[in-house]
Amino acid sequence: MIDLSAWLWPGAGLGLATELQQVWWAFSLTLWLIAAAFSLSFLAGTAHRGRYWLFFGLSFAGNLLLIAALDAISFYLGFSLMSLSAYGLVVHSGSKSARRAGRLYLQLAIIGELLLFAALVLRASAADGQFDWQSWQQVPLDHLTILLFITGLGLKAGFWPLHIWLPQAHPAAPAPASAVLSGCMIKAGVLGMLLFLPSGDPLLQSWIPYLICLGFGSAIFGVLASLLSRQPKVILAYSSVSQVGYIVVLVALSWAGSPAAAMLVLLAYAAHHAFAKGALFLYAGLSAKQRLPRYWQLLFWLPALSLMALPLTGGAAIKSALKGLVTEVALPLWLNANSLTALLSLGAVLTAILFLHLAQAFQRQQRQFTATPAPGLALYWQAGCIVILLLTLLLLPWLWPPLLALSLQTLAWPTIWALCWPLLLAFLMVSVVRWRHWQLPASWLDRNSVVLLWSLWLKRLYQPQQQWQAPVYRLNWRAWERAINRATPGTVVGPSAMALLGLLLLASVLWYFT
Repeated sequence: MIDLSAWLWPGAGLGLATELQQVWWAFSLTLWLIAAAFSLSFLAGTAHRGRYWLFFGLSFAGNLLLIAALDAISFYLGFSLMSLSAYGLVVHSGSKSARRAGRLYLQLAIIGELLLFAALVLRASAADGQFDWQSWQQVPLDHLTILLFITGLGLKAGFWPLHIWLPQAHPAAPAPASAVLSGCMIKAGVLGMLLFLPSGDPLLQSWIPYLICLGFGSAIFGVLASLLSRQPKVILAYSSVSQVGYIVVLVALSWAGSPAAAMLVLLAYAAHHAFAKGALFLYAGLSAKQRLPRYWQLLFWLPALSLMALPLTGGAAIKSALKGLVTEVALPLWLNANSLTALLSLGAVLTAILFLHLAQAFQRQQRQFTATPAPGLALYWQAGCIVILLLTLLLLPWLWPPLLALSLQTLAWPTIWALCWPLLLAFLMVSVVRWRHWQLPASWLDRNSVVLLWSLWLKRLYQPQQQWQAPVYRLNWRAWERAINRATPGTVVGPSAMALLGLLLLASVLWYFT
């Protein structure tokens, strides 16, 4: 650890003091480096590469700074650097849609920064000017501070109903930027909730049932909203909204019951989602540029099946452990273990439907290309980056022994059946829909979001249009002179010159007699 309190503010420091920071740093650093390697080839020969690398590097630095922060101010500085620099990644293409998405992203990022700053001021005041995490964990919370933290950090995490920038920003940003945006940056909001809010606070305990409902609402809403889009990156964005909902549920469970077990599942879920969703966004970048060989679809199906919790995958171990957690936590009667287990089963069915819908969107996208070119070195490089992510995803239980123990618990037949039947039901439902050729009305699909109108209205508030000014008309004497001379051709002295001499003579006479 690096103690900076002698040079900066009280409690200032950097380091990976807890398992939470160590695991978060490990999966974030891995995904950032793989996305950077992918960008080297993906953006080769494109315009504004230097600008991309500038904002990519600043976002990278801010993300690692907030993870290693040992005090609130260092976290806030890293959080602000990452959030504001990511704007350059969203608007990188310079298209009209990218500028609209960037404007909405920046507006909400600034609102989130202000809410977070207000919460920090209240918290620092309650802690007598101390900013280190240990001091803040001992100070009781109030409802306003909790609300400010959850809203300010939730705008970055992107769970419902604070998700509105995600479906706009992901399609606009380059694929590697979307990978780190979904895999690392949005999780900064979740990390902030874990660091800023003391788990043992009695007032925070009263918020747990409502946060669980909020998380499940986000998980279900993300899937339903994704069915209204046919664009792969928009579907992936809504998938992130859904997956972050489960992470919010785990955050709430870590504040109640057995926090050590919930924190283990939470860390495993965050790392697993980072690698799987990062691989899917990188694959979306490949699929959008050219037709891929058919066997390359494995690059999509391996992370998708893991997120669908197929048995013998890391996702299956995590979802199974999550089901075990909800039965151990004491919650109100209206939110008992049976209802939470039913919601998890419903979420498993909906998640499988989402990825089957995503597979169809990728197939539709690939049919736009008529020929399959021979893969070149650049394409193999990009595919290799995805393969490294997939290997990390598959080896994650073996690299992290606690996750391996969770994986071994899923080998029992009842657990395997509990994981399989939601997938089978989802496959059956999608097959019936395709067989019957049922489709949503075209007017429902790929509609522009209403929040873009709100963003434009907000822009006009702080950047009003200039008022119209009446034009000023000035007489052009030279034009009048030329018109008079053309009207009287053949004269030795032009009429305009004669008029000027007459005026001079009149002025001389008046001056003489006065």
